[in-house]
Amino acid sequence: PKQDKGFSFLWQARDLLSAAEKIIICADDDGPGEALAEEIARRVGRAKCWTVEYPEDCKDINDVLMKHGEEAVKDCLENIKPWPVAGLFEADHYRDDVNELYLKGPGKGHTTGYPDVDEIYSIAGGFVTIITGIPGSGKSEFIDQVMFNLADTLDWKFAVCSFENPPSFHIPKLAEKYTMKPFFEGANTRMTNAERDDALGWINDHFAFMDHSDGEPATIESILDRAQAAVLRLGVRGLVIDPFNYIELRERDDTETNIISDMLTKIRLFAISHDVHVWFIAHPRILRSSDGGGVPVPKGYDISGSAAWFSKADFGVTIARPWMHSPVVADDLGNKSHSMKQDDQVEIHVWKCRFKWLGKVGTARLDYNPVNGCYTPAMDWGGVDL
Repeated sequence: PKQDKGFSFLWQARDLLSAAEKIIICADDDGPGEALAEEIARRVGRAKCWTVEYPEDCKDINDVLMKHGEEAVKDCLENIKPWPVAGLFEADHYRDDVNELYLKGPGKGHTTGYPDVDEIYSIAGGFVTIITGIPGSGKSEFIDQVMFNLADTLDWKFAVCSFENPPSFHIPKLAEKYTMKPFFEGANTRMTNAERDDALGWINDHFAFMDHSDGEPATIESILDRAQAAVLRLGVRGLVIDPFNYIELRERDDTETNIISDMLTKIRLFAISHDVHVWFIAHPRILRSSDGGGVPVPKGYDISGSAAWFSKADFGVTIARPWMHSPVVADDLGNKSHSMKQDDQVEIHVWKCRFKWLGKVGTARLDYNPVNGCYTPAMDWGGVDL
Protein backbone atom coordinates (compact mmCIF):
# COMPACT_ATOMS: atom_id res chain seq x y z
CA PRO A 1 0.00 0.00 0.00
CA LYS A 2 2.85 2.43 0.70
CA GLN A 3 3.90 2.11 -2.94
CA ASP A 4 0.50 3.15 -4.37
CA LYS A 5 1.84 6.56 -5.42
CA GLY A 6 4.30 4.75 -7.66
CA PHE A 7 1.37 3.66 -9.84
CA SER A 8 0.20 7.20 -10.60
CA PHE A 9 1.52 6.78 -14.16
CA LEU A 10 -1.32 4.32 -14.80
CA TRP A 11 -3.92 6.94 -13.95
CA GLN A 12 -2.13 9.59 -16.03
CA ALA A 13 -2.15 7.18 -18.99
CA ARG A 14 -5.73 6.01 -18.42
CA ASP A 15 -7.03 7.20 -21.81
CA LEU A 16 -4.24 5.39 -23.63
CA LEU A 17 -4.70 2.25 -21.54
CA SER A 18 -8.47 2.32 -22.00
CA ALA A 19 -8.14 2.59 -25.77
CA ALA A 20 -5.60 -0.22 -26.03
CA GLU A 21 -7.05 -3.62 -26.93
CA LYS A 22 -3.90 -5.44 -25.80
CA ILE A 23 -1.37 -4.50 -23.11
CA ILE A 24 1.89 -6.46 -22.94
CA ILE A 25 3.55 -6.44 -19.52
CA CYS A 26 7.32 -6.93 -19.56
CA ALA A 27 8.36 -6.88 -15.91
CA ASP A 28 11.47 -8.34 -14.28
CA ASP A 29 11.38 -12.11 -13.88
CA ASP A 30 11.80 -12.06 -10.08
CA GLY A 31 9.66 -11.58 -7.00
CA PRO A 32 9.33 -7.77 -7.12
CA GLY A 33 8.80 -7.90 -10.88
CA GLU A 34 6.02 -10.45 -10.56
CA ALA A 35 4.36 -8.32 -7.87
CA LEU A 36 4.60 -5.25 -10.13
CA ALA A 37 3.11 -7.11 -13.10
CA GLU A 38 0.28 -8.52 -10.98
CA GLU A 39 -0.68 -5.09 -9.63
CA ILE A 40 -0.60 -3.49 -13.10
CA ALA A 41 -2.81 -6.26 -14.47
CA ARG A 42 -5.22 -5.95 -11.54
CA ARG A 43 -5.60 -2.20 -12.06
CA VAL A 44 -5.97 -2.06 -15.83
CA GLY A 45 -7.95 -5.32 -16.08
CA ARG A 46 -6.49 -8.77 -16.62
CA ALA A 47 -8.69 -9.44 -19.62
CA LYS A 48 -6.61 -7.17 -21.87
CA CYS A 49 -3.17 -8.02 -20.42
CA TRP A 50 -0.60 -10.34 -21.96
CA THR A 51 2.71 -11.59 -20.62
CA VAL A 52 6.05 -12.63 -22.11
CA GLU A 53 8.44 -15.48 -21.40
CA TYR A 54 12.18 -14.71 -21.44
CA PRO A 55 15.03 -17.09 -22.31
CA GLU A 56 16.35 -18.91 -19.24
CA ASP A 57 19.45 -16.70 -18.98
CA CYS A 58 17.46 -13.44 -19.00
CA LYS A 59 15.56 -11.69 -16.21
CA ASP A 60 14.02 -8.85 -18.24
CA ILE A 61 13.46 -7.65 -21.80
CA ASN A 62 16.67 -5.60 -21.77
CA ASP A 63 18.66 -8.74 -20.98
CA VAL A 64 17.10 -10.35 -24.03
CA LEU A 65 18.20 -7.42 -26.18
CA MET A 66 21.76 -7.31 -24.83
CA LYS A 67 22.39 -11.05 -24.85
CA HIS A 68 20.41 -12.24 -27.87
CA GLY A 69 19.70 -9.20 -30.04
CA GLU A 70 16.68 -7.52 -31.59
CA GLU A 71 15.28 -10.65 -33.22
CA ALA A 72 15.04 -12.37 -29.84
CA VAL A 73 13.09 -9.40 -28.49
CA LYS A 74 10.72 -9.58 -31.45
CA ASP A 75 10.35 -13.30 -30.89
CA CYS A 76 9.35 -12.69 -27.23
CA LEU A 77 6.73 -10.16 -28.25
CA GLU A 78 5.34 -12.37 -31.00
CA ASN A 79 4.89 -15.30 -28.60
CA ILE A 80 3.06 -13.55 -25.81
CA LYS A 81 0.53 -15.40 -23.69
CA PRO A 82 -2.78 -14.07 -22.35
CA TRP A 83 -2.87 -13.19 -18.70
CA PRO A 84 -4.45 -16.15 -16.88
CA VAL A 85 -7.90 -14.71 -16.23
CA ALA A 86 -10.13 -16.84 -18.40
CA GLY A 87 -9.81 -19.46 -21.09
CA LEU A 88 -8.74 -23.05 -21.50
CA PHE A 89 -5.51 -24.29 -19.93
CA GLU A 90 -3.90 -27.65 -19.45
CA ALA A 91 -3.41 -28.84 -15.87
CA ASP A 92 0.32 -28.18 -16.12
CA HIS A 93 -0.47 -24.46 -16.30
CA TYR A 94 -1.50 -24.64 -12.63
CA ARG A 95 1.32 -26.91 -11.43
CA ASP A 96 3.04 -24.27 -9.27
CA ASP A 97 -0.24 -23.20 -7.67
CA VAL A 98 -1.25 -26.79 -6.95
CA ASN A 99 2.16 -27.60 -5.46
CA GLU A 100 1.94 -24.55 -3.22
CA LEU A 101 -1.50 -25.61 -2.02
CA TYR A 102 -0.13 -29.08 -1.28
CA LEU A 103 2.79 -27.71 0.71
CA LYS A 104 1.16 -24.76 2.48
CA GLY A 105 -2.58 -25.41 2.36
CA PRO A 106 -5.16 -22.89 1.09
CA GLY A 107 -4.29 -20.25 3.70
CA LYS A 108 -6.89 -18.06 5.38
CA GLY A 109 -8.86 -14.96 4.56
CA HIS A 110 -8.23 -11.60 6.17
CA THR A 111 -9.78 -11.01 9.56
CA THR A 112 -13.00 -9.06 10.01
CA GLY A 113 -11.57 -7.84 13.30
CA TYR A 114 -13.62 -10.30 15.38
CA PRO A 115 -12.38 -13.85 16.09
CA ASP A 116 -15.90 -15.28 16.49
CA VAL A 117 -16.94 -13.85 13.11
CA ASP A 118 -13.69 -15.02 11.49
CA GLU A 119 -14.65 -18.60 12.36
CA ILE A 120 -17.55 -18.38 9.89
CA TYR A 121 -16.61 -15.48 7.61
CA SER A 122 -13.29 -13.98 6.49
CA ILE A 123 -12.30 -11.68 3.64
CA ALA A 124 -10.32 -12.30 0.44
CA GLY A 125 -10.05 -10.51 -2.89
CA GLY A 126 -11.92 -11.77 -5.93
CA PHE A 127 -15.17 -12.72 -4.19
CA VAL A 128 -18.71 -11.36 -3.77
CA THR A 129 -20.62 -11.18 -0.49
CA ILE A 130 -24.38 -10.69 -0.57
CA ILE A 131 -25.60 -8.95 2.59
CA THR A 132 -29.26 -8.94 3.60
CA GLY A 133 -31.43 -8.29 6.65
CA ILE A 134 -34.69 -6.58 7.53
CA PRO A 135 -34.69 -2.74 7.75
CA GLY A 136 -32.94 -1.43 10.85
CA SER A 137 -30.87 -4.55 11.41
CA GLY A 138 -27.54 -2.77 10.87
CA LYS A 139 -26.42 -4.06 7.47
CA SER A 140 -24.64 -0.86 6.43
CA GLU A 141 -23.12 -0.31 9.87
CA PHE A 142 -21.63 -3.81 9.84
CA ILE A 143 -20.05 -3.32 6.41
CA ASP A 144 -18.70 0.07 7.52
CA GLN A 145 -17.09 -1.64 10.50
CA VAL A 146 -15.51 -4.38 8.37
CA MET A 147 -14.19 -1.75 5.93
CA PHE A 148 -12.78 0.29 8.80
CA ASN A 149 -11.06 -2.75 10.31
CA LEU A 150 -9.47 -3.77 6.98
CA ALA A 151 -8.34 -0.20 6.29
CA ASP A 152 -6.93 0.10 9.79
CA THR A 153 -5.06 -3.22 9.87
CA LEU A 154 -4.17 -3.83 6.20
CA ASP A 155 -4.34 -0.31 4.74
CA TRP A 156 -7.01 -1.41 2.25
CA LYS A 157 -8.76 1.23 0.18
CA PHE A 158 -12.46 1.14 -0.72
CA ALA A 159 -14.90 2.48 -3.31
CA VAL A 160 -18.32 3.09 -1.77
CA CYS A 161 -21.58 3.35 -3.72
CA SER A 162 -24.16 4.06 -1.04
CA PHE A 163 -27.53 5.42 -2.13
CA GLU A 164 -29.02 5.66 1.35
CA ASN A 165 -25.93 7.24 2.97
CA PRO A 166 -24.79 10.31 1.00
CA PRO A 167 -21.04 10.97 1.45
CA SER A 168 -21.58 14.02 3.69
CA PHE A 169 -23.51 11.81 6.13
CA HIS A 170 -21.53 8.62 5.55
CA ILE A 171 -18.16 10.19 6.36
CA PRO A 172 -19.24 11.21 9.90
CA LYS A 173 -20.24 7.59 10.58
CA LEU A 174 -16.76 6.42 9.59
CA ALA A 175 -15.23 9.22 11.66
CA GLU A 176 -17.10 7.90 14.70
CA LYS A 177 -15.55 4.46 14.22
CA TYR A 178 -12.10 6.05 13.85
CA THR A 179 -12.36 8.21 16.99
CA MET A 180 -14.78 5.95 18.90
CA LYS A 181 -16.67 9.12 19.79
CA PRO A 182 -19.95 10.60 18.49
CA PHE A 183 -19.75 13.15 15.69
CA PHE A 184 -22.75 15.23 16.77
CA GLU A 185 -23.64 17.02 20.00
CA GLY A 186 -25.42 14.89 22.57
CA ALA A 187 -25.28 13.38 26.03
CA ASN A 188 -21.82 11.90 25.38
CA THR A 189 -18.56 13.74 24.79
CA ARG A 190 -18.20 14.30 21.06
CA MET A 191 -14.97 14.21 19.05
CA THR A 192 -12.85 17.37 19.14
CA ASN A 193 -12.05 19.51 16.09
CA ALA A 194 -8.56 18.03 15.99
CA GLU A 195 -9.90 14.48 16.23
CA ARG A 196 -12.42 15.23 13.47
CA ASP A 197 -9.69 16.59 11.17
CA ASP A 198 -7.46 13.60 11.90
CA ALA A 199 -10.34 11.24 11.09
CA LEU A 200 -11.17 13.07 7.85
CA GLY A 201 -7.55 12.79 6.72
CA TRP A 202 -7.52 9.06 7.40
CA ILE A 203 -10.86 8.55 5.62
CA ASN A 204 -9.59 10.54 2.63
CA ASP A 205 -6.63 8.14 2.36
CA HIS A 206 -8.79 5.02 2.42
CA PHE A 207 -12.19 5.75 0.88
CA ALA A 208 -13.57 7.03 -2.42
CA PHE A 209 -17.29 7.80 -2.68
CA MET A 210 -19.54 7.57 -5.71
CA ASP A 211 -21.75 10.67 -5.74
CA HIS A 212 -25.25 10.53 -7.24
CA SER A 213 -26.21 14.18 -6.77
CA ASP A 214 -26.33 14.73 -10.55
CA GLY A 215 -29.63 12.84 -10.66
CA GLU A 216 -28.50 10.39 -13.35
CA PRO A 217 -29.97 6.90 -12.88
CA ALA A 218 -27.37 4.44 -11.61
CA THR A 219 -26.80 1.28 -13.64
CA ILE A 220 -24.53 -1.57 -12.74
CA GLU A 221 -22.40 -0.63 -15.77
CA SER A 222 -21.89 2.95 -14.52
CA ILE A 223 -21.06 1.71 -11.02
CA LEU A 224 -18.49 -0.81 -12.27
CA ASP A 225 -16.98 1.76 -14.65
CA ARG A 226 -16.32 4.10 -11.72
CA ALA A 227 -15.13 1.23 -9.58
CA GLN A 228 -12.65 0.26 -12.28
CA ALA A 229 -11.37 3.85 -12.32
CA ALA A 230 -10.97 3.68 -8.53
CA VAL A 231 -8.94 0.47 -8.86
CA LEU A 232 -6.73 2.07 -11.51
CA ARG A 233 -6.30 5.39 -9.73
CA LEU A 234 -6.32 4.45 -6.05
CA GLY A 235 -5.69 0.72 -5.97
CA VAL A 236 -8.94 -0.01 -4.10
CA ARG A 237 -9.43 -3.59 -2.92
CA GLY A 238 -13.03 -3.39 -1.76
CA LEU A 239 -16.29 -2.21 -3.33
CA VAL A 240 -19.59 -1.66 -1.52
CA ILE A 241 -22.92 -1.33 -3.37
CA ASP A 242 -25.72 -0.37 -0.97
CA PRO A 243 -28.50 -1.29 -1.74
CA PHE A 244 -29.62 -3.09 -4.90
CA ASN A 245 -33.08 -1.53 -5.24
CA TYR A 246 -31.67 1.87 -6.29
CA ILE A 247 -30.01 0.42 -9.41
CA GLU A 248 -31.84 0.90 -12.71
CA LEU A 249 -32.34 -2.33 -14.62
CA ARG A 250 -32.17 -1.50 -18.33
CA GLU A 251 -33.12 -4.79 -19.95
CA ARG A 252 -36.85 -4.26 -19.48
CA ASP A 253 -37.81 -6.88 -22.06
CA ASP A 254 -36.28 -9.70 -20.00
CA THR A 255 -37.46 -11.29 -16.77
CA GLU A 256 -36.31 -9.85 -13.46
CA THR A 257 -34.73 -13.20 -12.59
CA ASN A 258 -32.51 -13.15 -15.70
CA ILE A 259 -31.65 -9.46 -15.30
CA ILE A 260 -30.48 -9.96 -11.71
CA SER A 261 -28.56 -13.09 -12.68
CA ASP A 262 -26.72 -11.23 -15.46
CA MET A 263 -25.99 -8.32 -13.12
CA LEU A 264 -24.46 -10.60 -10.50
CA THR A 265 -22.37 -12.27 -13.19
CA LYS A 266 -20.91 -8.88 -14.17
CA ILE A 267 -20.14 -8.07 -10.54
CA ARG A 268 -18.47 -11.41 -9.96
CA LEU A 269 -16.33 -11.10 -13.10
CA PHE A 270 -15.29 -7.61 -11.98
CA ALA A 271 -14.31 -8.96 -8.56
CA ILE A 272 -12.26 -11.78 -10.08
CA SER A 273 -10.49 -9.73 -12.76
CA HIS A 274 -9.50 -6.94 -10.34
CA ASP A 275 -8.97 -9.05 -7.21
CA VAL A 276 -11.52 -6.89 -5.38
CA HIS A 277 -13.96 -8.01 -2.69
CA VAL A 278 -17.49 -6.77 -3.42
CA TRP A 279 -20.16 -6.37 -0.75
CA PHE A 280 -23.62 -6.07 -2.31
CA ILE A 281 -26.54 -5.24 -0.02
CA ALA A 282 -30.01 -6.44 -1.04
CA HIS A 283 -33.23 -6.14 0.94
CA PRO A 284 -35.36 -9.25 1.53
CA ARG A 285 -38.95 -9.49 0.45
CA ILE A 286 -41.55 -8.74 3.15
CA LEU A 287 -41.52 -11.55 5.68
CA ARG A 288 -44.54 -12.13 7.87
CA SER A 289 -44.77 -13.79 11.26
CA SER A 290 -47.32 -16.49 11.93
CA ASP A 291 -49.34 -17.20 15.10
CA GLY A 292 -47.61 -14.43 17.02
CA GLY A 293 -44.16 -15.78 16.26
CA GLY A 294 -41.25 -13.56 15.34
CA VAL A 295 -40.36 -12.67 11.77
CA PRO A 296 -37.89 -15.31 10.50
CA VAL A 297 -34.28 -14.37 9.83
CA PRO A 298 -34.08 -13.86 6.03
CA LYS A 299 -31.62 -15.81 3.91
CA GLY A 300 -30.58 -15.92 0.28
CA TYR A 301 -33.80 -17.29 -1.14
CA ASP A 302 -35.76 -14.60 0.73
CA ILE A 303 -34.18 -11.76 -1.28
CA SER A 304 -36.55 -10.29 -3.83
CA GLY A 305 -36.27 -10.96 -7.52
CA SER A 306 -34.16 -14.03 -8.16
CA ALA A 307 -32.71 -17.24 -6.77
CA ALA A 308 -29.39 -16.02 -8.20
CA TRP A 309 -28.87 -14.04 -4.98
CA PHE A 310 -28.12 -17.41 -3.41
CA SER A 311 -26.62 -19.33 -6.31
CA LYS A 312 -24.14 -16.68 -7.52
CA ALA A 313 -22.99 -15.43 -4.12
CA ASP A 314 -19.59 -16.56 -2.87
CA PHE A 315 -20.75 -15.62 0.60
CA GLY A 316 -24.24 -14.96 1.89
CA VAL A 317 -24.59 -13.04 5.15
CA THR A 318 -27.64 -11.84 7.09
CA ILE A 319 -27.35 -9.16 9.77
CA ALA A 320 -30.06 -9.64 12.41
CA ARG A 321 -30.98 -7.96 15.67
CA PRO A 322 -32.45 -10.81 17.73
CA TRP A 323 -35.24 -8.82 19.37
CA MET A 324 -36.66 -8.01 15.93
CA HIS A 325 -37.17 -11.74 15.31
CA SER A 326 -38.56 -12.68 18.73
CA PRO A 327 -42.26 -13.48 19.23
CA VAL A 328 -44.71 -10.62 19.76
CA VAL A 329 -46.59 -10.77 23.07
CA ALA A 330 -49.17 -8.60 24.82
CA ASP A 331 -48.97 -7.25 28.36
CA ASP A 332 -51.84 -6.96 30.84
CA LEU A 333 -53.07 -3.79 29.10
CA GLY A 334 -53.04 -5.39 25.68
CA ASN A 335 -49.92 -3.50 24.47
CA LYS A 336 -47.97 -5.64 22.03
CA SER A 337 -44.18 -5.79 21.84
CA HIS A 338 -41.37 -8.21 21.15
CA SER A 339 -40.74 -10.69 23.94
CA MET A 340 -37.01 -9.95 24.03
CA LYS A 341 -35.65 -6.65 25.25
CA GLN A 342 -34.42 -4.26 22.57
CA ASP A 343 -30.76 -4.70 23.37
CA ASP A 344 -27.88 -3.86 21.10
CA GLN A 345 -26.60 -7.32 20.29
CA VAL A 346 -26.36 -8.24 16.62
CA GLU A 347 -26.15 -11.66 15.02
CA ILE A 348 -24.09 -12.44 11.91
CA HIS A 349 -25.71 -15.35 10.04
CA VAL A 350 -23.65 -16.92 7.26
CA TRP A 351 -26.02 -18.91 5.04
CA LYS A 352 -23.57 -19.57 2.21
CA CYS A 353 -19.81 -20.02 2.05
CA ARG A 354 -18.43 -21.25 -1.26
CA PHE A 355 -14.93 -21.99 0.08
CA LYS A 356 -14.45 -23.73 3.42
CA TRP A 357 -11.02 -22.19 4.00
CA LEU A 358 -12.70 -18.77 4.22
CA GLY A 359 -15.56 -19.70 6.55
CA LYS A 360 -18.61 -21.87 7.04
CA VAL A 361 -22.35 -21.70 7.54
CA GLY A 362 -23.02 -20.56 11.09
CA THR A 363 -23.84 -17.70 13.44
CA ALA A 364 -21.72 -15.25 15.45
CA ARG A 365 -22.72 -12.43 17.75
CA LEU A 366 -21.40 -8.90 18.28
CA ASP A 367 -22.32 -6.03 20.59
CA TYR A 368 -23.22 -2.71 18.96
CA ASN A 369 -22.59 0.66 20.58
CA PRO A 370 -25.20 3.14 19.29
CA VAL A 371 -23.21 6.09 20.69
CA ASN A 372 -20.24 5.70 18.33
CA GLY A 373 -21.46 3.08 15.85
CA CYS A 374 -18.74 0.58 16.80
CA TYR A 375 -19.02 -3.20 17.13
CA THR A 376 -17.21 -5.20 19.81
CA PRO A 377 -17.07 -8.94 20.62
CA ALA A 378 -20.32 -10.02 22.26
CA MET A 379 -20.64 -10.37 26.01
CA ASP A 380 -22.34 -13.45 27.45
CA TRP A 381 -25.50 -14.16 25.49
CA GLY A 382 -28.64 -14.16 27.63
CA GLY A 383 -31.37 -14.22 25.04
CA VAL A 384 -33.01 -16.86 22.90
CA ASP A 385 -30.87 -18.61 20.28
CA LEU A 386 -32.66 -18.16 16.94
